Amino acid sequence: MKIQNKQIYQQNFQALHIAETKNYIKNVETPISIYHLGENDRNYLYNLKKTIKFKDLMPKLPECLIEVWQGIFNVAITQSLNTKKVGFIEFSNKKPCGLMVYTPENFRYKLDAICTWPTEPEKRVPFAGKTLFKIMFEDFLKTDAKFIDLDAVTNGPFNAVSKYMSLGFKQRGGENCIIAMRTGRDNVRETSSALEKFIRIRMLQNTEDIPLSEV
Repeated sequence: MKIQNKQIYQQNFQALHIAETKNYIKNVETPISIYHLGENDRNYLYNLKKTIKFKDLMPKLPECLIEVWQGIFNVAITQSLNTKKVGFIEFSNKKPCGLMVYTPENFRYKLDAICTWPTEPEKRVPFAGKTLFKIMFEDFLKTDAKFIDLDAVTNGPFNAVSKYMSLGFKQRGGENCIIAMRTGRDNVRETSSALEKFIRIRMLQNTEDIPLSEV
């Protein structure tokens, strides 16, 4: 399948459409579509890496912060290419706006990468990051895993540690602009329930890999 828009070259995209969400803030509804990434999406991800440029999407940010954000995005792309991990991409108005990759283990989940970005210059998608966390939380709660671990970047454009603490994570130490954080089942269950107040997720049943052009 080939798609075109102003920001993305013609790319192959064939992912599993798993969920539709509606996020509510100040009575404004923002629909987001969630897709599970697979082996067939490698070319799409390679091309996405070439087309998402934070210097164009967030031109008002200092260059040093743009470089960090671009680096986080590049890491998310690299992690998404590892098919042994669980990867999701989200779209708002048919434009990509976020990536998340995690590794589910018997004892814990490890968030390997998460990155969201504007769909237009200076236009970020409300709750794009929290929507991805909600998807991971729901998956985690279906297992017997005890913890979710992640590493927070402290030199980025936003206060990642504060954002993750608001989602129930606690600091465990760290160095070199990286803070290790963890949350447990009770906090995940409580946070996931709280997110339902403004993030409504409809999981899709009996889905199959479909071209984005048909969404």
